[in-house]
Amino acid sequence: MGEGKNSLRCCGILLRRELGSPKMWLILIMMLVFSFYNYAPLCAMADFYQVPATPWAYPFFLSFPIMQVVNNGLCLLLFSDVGETDGYADLMVFRVGRRAYFAGQLLCVVGMAFLYAAALWAMSILFVLPEIRWDPDWGVLLHTLAESSGQAQAQTGVSLSIIVSPEILSLFTPVEAAVASLLCIWLPAAFLGALVCFFRVFVSRPAGIFAAGVLTAMALFANSLGMFTFGRWLQFVSPLSWSGLLGVDWYHSGFAPGPAYVFMVWIGGIAAMSLAAVWKFGRRDLE
Repeated sequence: MGEGKNSLRCCGILLRRELGSPKMWLILIMMLVFSFYNYAPLCAMADFYQVPATPWAYPFFLSFPIMQVVNNGLCLLLFSDVGETDGYADLMVFRVGRRAYFAGQLLCVVGMAFLYAAALWAMSILFVLPEIRWDPDWGVLLHTLAESSGQAQAQTGVSLSIIVSPEILSLFTPVEAAVASLLCIWLPAAFLGALVCFFRVFVSRPAGIFAAGVLTAMALFANSLGMFTFGRWLQFVSPLSWSGLLGVDWYHSGFAPGPAYVFMVWIGGIAAMSLAAVWKFGRRDLE
């Protein structure tokens, strides 16, 4: 119980330090640019058709493979220095113990990943505010894009970087889709952070960045050329390929990983790598 409280205390301290670091300003700026590129065209379309935009574009955030690469790259930057220790971290280790400190570090990773996913949700609303109407339904604009996106882009002269899937509109309510999308961005981000920590503890600092980079590259390959070269099985072994709502086979067609498999790999992977990293970090005094 005492170690748990110390871990939470360390998590809070580390989270405040991370949020106040200069790196976070760079990440925030890149997130704003990324989100503007995704959502600002919806305002132009809403204005052209004289219909309101609803705040439910977030589930279609990572529609294209290249968008997943940008997202995974931001997550890699976010966790690039996770697991590193300085003088202040050494002091925390001395006061609370190695296991409690590193468990707090991993809780911080999960917390940062959640804030990252939640901030992207907020930005999806921010950039449609000029034309927004708070509607519990998907709205006319998203239904139009689901039915005839190509025609709408041709009429308005606006290029979209999101794909509004009619299957998602029929399967989920807007709130359900937004929450599911939050999970599909939060959990792979936390998985990437846990992976960096795991390799840094068991191998070396550069190994964590290298392993995360390999998974990021694999996600792009699995969703593009790899699909035609090796087949769809590659998607089943590429956890970052499932980022975003459209990366999961909600209809259980077999062409992509289903939700049960996806969430089991993400949550199980985070838990297994975290437990192993805490155990290894705690044994350093004995080695």
